[in-house]
Amino acid sequence: MSVTRWRVQIRKGGENINKVFDDESTARSFEEQELKRINSGVPQNLIFDMKYQLEMPDMRTLLKDYFEKFMSKQAESSYKTNHNRCLSAIPAIPIYFKDIGSKIDNYRYQNTIVDAMMKKVFNKNYIEFGDFKIDTVDFWLLIAYMESRKATGIKNNTILREISTISSAFEKVYKLYPDKFPNGLMNPVKMLPKGEKPKPYLGRKRVLSEEEAVQIAEWMKLKANPEPYFVFVTCLESGARKSEVLGAQWENVNFNIWSIFIPKTKNGKPRDIMIPDDEDFRSWLLKNRMAKGPIFKLTTWNFRQYWVDALKALGMYDDPETRLHFHDTRRTALTKLIRQKALNNFQIAKEMGVSPQTVEQTIQGMPDRLAGIFAKLRSGQALNEEEIMMLAGHGSSAITNVYYGDRN
Repeated sequence: MSVTRWRVQIRKGGENINKVFDDESTARSFEEQELKRINSGVPQNLIFDMKYQLEMPDMRTLLKDYFEKFMSKQAESSYKTNHNRCLSAIPAIPIYFKDIGSKIDNYRYQNTIVDAMMKKVFNKNYIEFGDFKIDTVDFWLLIAYMESRKATGIKNNTILREISTISSAFEKVYKLYPDKFPNGLMNPVKMLPKGEKPKPYLGRKRVLSEEEAVQIAEWMKLKANPEPYFVFVTCLESGARKSEVLGAQWENVNFNIWSIFIPKTKNGKPRDIMIPDDEDFRSWLLKNRMAKGPIFKLTTWNFRQYWVDALKALGMYDDPETRLHFHDTRRTALTKLIRQKALNNFQIAKEMGVSPQTVEQTIQGMPDRLAGIFAKLRSGQALNEEEIMMLAGHGSSAITNVYYGDRN
């Protein structure tokens, strides 16, 4: 049994190429491509055979496939943002040659080297991030990406969210392209040197004071439509997001324990929220009870108008630095739950629909969390184990015990 194969031999420009192919068309394409490259003076280490080059996904394809298979299944409230980020914003970011320098020759960003050279000539100063082949993306390219974003005034938190999306997409390469990358692909985000990522802007950490909460509640309670008041107190007591409460359905209300089941939250995990112990609200729910459908007729935009009107009427709107945001109700509920000390961090995280790390960060950021401890120290009282842990700045009592045990 004989097998026919086609060999390409090129000796030109100081190069000696000898390669065998299974079919004639591929061999001829390879030969033509190599001759163009050699005549153009392009180094051989940038050339791969055409078939491999054409099949290798670029960042635009990776983000599109990642969105369609994974991110599109997340909460509806974040669908539009994720769609824009994966399919439009990130792939279109210009990567400037000045930010990469000579490293541009380490990357592939077109299906053929000739296309790449033409793109480089005609664009002259940048290439869109979405054009880069995923197997050549490294941390230098990401650094150039971040520089490009910073140059246009994009905030650090936005850049971090985009970098996180890129990282998540690389983590799913083995599922998106099992034939090409059965063992995955190096995640360039994880290779970023320490200090290269922009620092997150933690911004204002605002909670509603008891007086502010009462004033807003009383203002809304005077309105002819009771729904804004009911939404406000529910969010304030449960820590639920506005969109979650406004989207609540009658079929998910449990009148036995006065709770509402939220099947789809922003982080994708379902949870129950408690209905406030408010006589007017509970009576309204019983009176308007239906088999199914939305509980509230109020829309997001209608509610926002009530919220803004309340802040303006109460003199809380004029100063943008101290102005309340509705999301502050969520932080207020979390802070209140922490101060009750009835649950541990994991229980609080589950009830609020946040991560334990978020709970711990909130605890660390509470300005009055050490006030009681300092008062006890001034009066000569002994501190308990938890108070010692907080004073030492440790995340758990076990760390405190080890810390002091090592020094005894």
